[in-house]
Amino acid sequence: MISLVAVLAGERHSDRPTTACPVLTAFAIRINDAIDCDSRQDLKPIAACIMGTNDGRERERAWVLIREAVNDVFARIMEDAGAPGNVVADLPRLPLEIDYSFDITALPNNLCAVGRAYGVSRGLPFDIRYLLRALIRGSNARVASAAANLMLDSARSNDMATAQNPYWTKAIDMFSRLCAIGDAERAPVPVHEERLMADLNRGRVADAGHPILFWLFPSLRKEPKTA
Repeated sequence: MISLVAVLAGERHSDRPTTACPVLTAFAIRINDAIDCDSRQDLKPIAACIMGTNDGRERERAWVLIREAVNDVFARIMEDAGAPGNVVADLPRLPLEIDYSFDITALPNNLCAVGRAYGVSRGLPFDIRYLLRALIRGSNARVASAAANLMLDSARSNDMATAQNPYWTKAIDMFSRLCAIGDAERAPVPVHEERLMADLNRGRVADAGHPILFWLFPSLRKEPKTA
């Protein structure tokens, strides 16, 4: 999906397009690489929304990811593990907005301890620990990768099909939330349809993506010649 963002923006074929926020790029790469081909097609319409997000709001997007991972995803994990409602309600949570005065240092151990107490799969507390340590160290891209890992590992531990899996739904929803940050101030990035058409003709964009691309950009479709 990220390489499609580069093509749409008229950049060289790359998985690190300059038009995309590094946090969104790291999150998208991890999600894209971990899912099956059919589910991957659901991500293609998001590519156009990622264009122009390299606007200096990496920390804000990283905070939204980690807040949702801790406050919502981990709470759902605890519910799935059978934790009582009062335990879930009393879980430590991050503030809605970035708050550098919030003491996050004890949070990894606290969340991991309560997860182990209710038999949460060992890998999920590890994901939470890595996620929070990435935030403490100020690595926004690692926060994004770790948040994706948590959502993907949670989805794998759930027997529900992809379309009904709440963790997969959460991961897809996060793209919209992250792209919406700064959207009002962001100048639109034009789609380079001529470049995209050339890449389609050269086969550089996967055949499976053609129907979605033609739906997104009808002008790419070649009209039949009339006599």
